[in-house]
Amino acid sequence: MKIIFRGVLLALVLATIKVSAFAATAPEWQSRFSEANTKYQSGEFKKAISLYEDIAKTRPTAALYYNLGNASLKAGKKGKALLYYERALRATPRDADLLWNIKVLKDSLQDRLEEGSANLVVAWISKGAHFFTWNETATALTGSLLILLAGILLGFFFPWAKGLGRFVSVVSILSLVAFSVLFGFQWNELKYPKAVILEKEVIAYYGPSLRETKAFALHEGAEAQILDSSRDWVYVSLTNGNSGWISAASCETV
Repeated sequence: MKIIFRGVLLALVLATIKVSAFAATAPEWQSRFSEANTKYQSGEFKKAISLYEDIAKTRPTAALYYNLGNASLKAGKKGKALLYYERALRATPRDADLLWNIKVLKDSLQDRLEEGSANLVVAWISKGAHFFTWNETATALTGSLLILLAGILLGFFFPWAKGLGRFVSVVSILSLVAFSVLFGFQWNELKYPKAVILEKEVIAYYGPSLRETKAFALHEGAEAQILDSSRDWVYVSLTNGNSGWISAASCETV
């Protein structure tokens, strides 16, 4: 029953594609995007993927990656599907349909990695960092600084408004601290990017060599954070606390 239920959910995920990604762009791109959508709807998923990926080289959008995710999933490539969904999520982190698609896809994967026993505060901060895009956090930081400056100037030039200026300053400082923390988490994810396993099975080793001892196995669609690299190897850390070296060719960063 679980397998049937997961199959139904995946079918619902793939029921729609986004068709308005290039509504305001040049006609040539609209035409190519429409052609890719047509290929998808007619079941020519490999051709649709090729067209979408070609457009993504110069005009990547959340809608484009969303459709790439659906087409890849239809083509039987769950790792690629999750990779493209995650890329779409970076641009639209609060998209309910996209979040639901990712959850359904992850529930169907062989490796359903559980979160480790991380500090609750850290977990909440990480969740908050994923709620905003990089640009939104940077804009909020800039806005907080400007409001802080306005509060200081308000109290300096208008003595009768010192109370209001002090209140504005305190609020802006709290906002500045909060978004600075979120910015720090987002910066850490840029420095140590998330990667998705694309091969059916990958063996992780305790060192960057096939001669090293095997640590654990990962399967298509598993996600890991890249902490280091050495030639053709990358050192990854999982949410369950495991870490090891895998082939760089076996994964791709979000």
